Amino acid sequence: MHKEDTDCSKRGQGMHYLPQNIPAKSVSAWYFIFNYRGQAGIFDQANSMHSPTGRRSIIRAAILSAILFSCVAGAEPIVILGYMIPKLMGAPIKNIRIVDFSRRPIPFQIDEVTASGEYVCPQGPEPNTADGNGLIDSTDEIVFLREDITPASPVPEELSASRFSPHRSVRLDIGDGPVTQPVYICNDASLPSWSTCYMQYDEKTEKVTTPYYFAQFGRERFHFINAGVKTPGASTYTQLTNELRIVIHLRTLFGLLPINYNEENIVCTVKRYKTGPIRLIRRGDFHLNLGLLIKGSRAAVYQICYPQCVWVPVMVHLPIRFRSVFDQAYIEMTPVIRAEGKAYAFCAPKHDIRFGLGFPDAVDTLVPVIPNNSFMRVDNGTTGYGWLLATSMPDDLLDGSGYVVRRPSERGGIAHCGYRLTLRDLPRGSYLITNWVLFSLTGLADMDGLYSSLTNPVPMSIDGNKGFCNSIQILHAITGR
Repeated sequence: MHKEDTDCSKRGQGMHYLPQNIPAKSVSAWYFIFNYRGQAGIFDQANSMHSPTGRRSIIRAAILSAILFSCVAGAEPIVILGYMIPKLMGAPIKNIRIVDFSRRPIPFQIDEVTASGEYVCPQGPEPNTADGNGLIDSTDEIVFLREDITPASPVPEELSASRFSPHRSVRLDIGDGPVTQPVYICNDASLPSWSTCYMQYDEKTEKVTTPYYFAQFGRERFHFINAGVKTPGASTYTQLTNELRIVIHLRTLFGLLPINYNEENIVCTVKRYKTGPIRLIRRGDFHLNLGLLIKGSRAAVYQICYPQCVWVPVMVHLPIRFRSVFDQAYIEMTPVIRAEGKAYAFCAPKHDIRFGLGFPDAVDTLVPVIPNNSFMRVDNGTTGYGWLLATSMPDDLLDGSGYVVRRPSERGGIAHCGYRLTLRDLPRGSYLITNWVLFSLTGLADMDGLYSSLTNPVPMSIDGNKGFCNSIQILHAITGR
């Protein structure tokens, strides 16, 4: 296993950790500005770039670009699929490096994906390392952070391209505006590597910590039992939530028989996982415990944690038309807010909804709007977390859904707030329910920017060919089994 794929869950293995008091998205820009002077000599062989005036122009352009890209979304993950870079397919993963035009290394990881859509994860009780072949295949994923790319190249493409073998490298240009972010994926182990690790994971406590947040999964849970957001300008975290409150309500027999479940009935057993420098992948088996030792249908679930966000896609299969069994059904997912969140408010900006969470008077309400593909957040005006629900279920079959706010919570917190997803006459079939949880660091703008990048994936060109975009929302074939 090469350096970029090593386990980053422990310190002391040559890994470099992001300074806790430096905003993540500032690191690459300032590194580039101050490191550039030392790299200026690489252009001495280029006739048009060897003069002092030319180099000063380059540095001015670099600083301007750094300023421009300081507004880029926070820790935006970029995911490249193997088929997008056919020139490198079949290359040994251990030889892959990602660098900018000056050969400055970019932190990354490569995750192998099998033909059946399973990530190859070497850790946990049931690792599937044998399913990987150590080579770049069409479904494999190359992952890095947009913030780690040199803000923009002031070097003409023909000069930067001459520094890399055209047969062993691929140039990506992130963005489609007048200023793009170039990066090279190279099959060249002689290039430098940078072992920065953003992810820390403790298997025993099931706690993940990044420069933006910490979150602890519960034993046999697919959700958090507590989570906190980084305090701006400090090395501490504000713990905002207790365990996620989940309510599943069903009515059958012409609406006469109610059936209720909660988070205790939702069981997720982690089979294997992989801790990399850019993301943590946990693969679990998910089922609904119906009581009396009866288990509902099983499904595969992934919990994918990035430095600033967490992605939990769940594929649900309905073997029969929903209305043929249930007259009514809904699921509520509402994090329980701790006392530390008394200065925070729940808001849904798209719908102009805002509820303060620390007021003493009681609130118990459902705001009847469809939450699908809308962004909600809990914030104090400066910091907080956000949540994006995205499901493939048609909106016209979700009538009765909405945002839930209750103050105080019957689960012991000052409030709980989130969404209700009401299911109507769903046809049989498979439906994807995706939950993204986002965290802020330097202000709400970086979280809002990341939300925008998730809903509108950044376009890119590969070796000059346009029509590609960030593949972060690509879900491989994890079907119920």
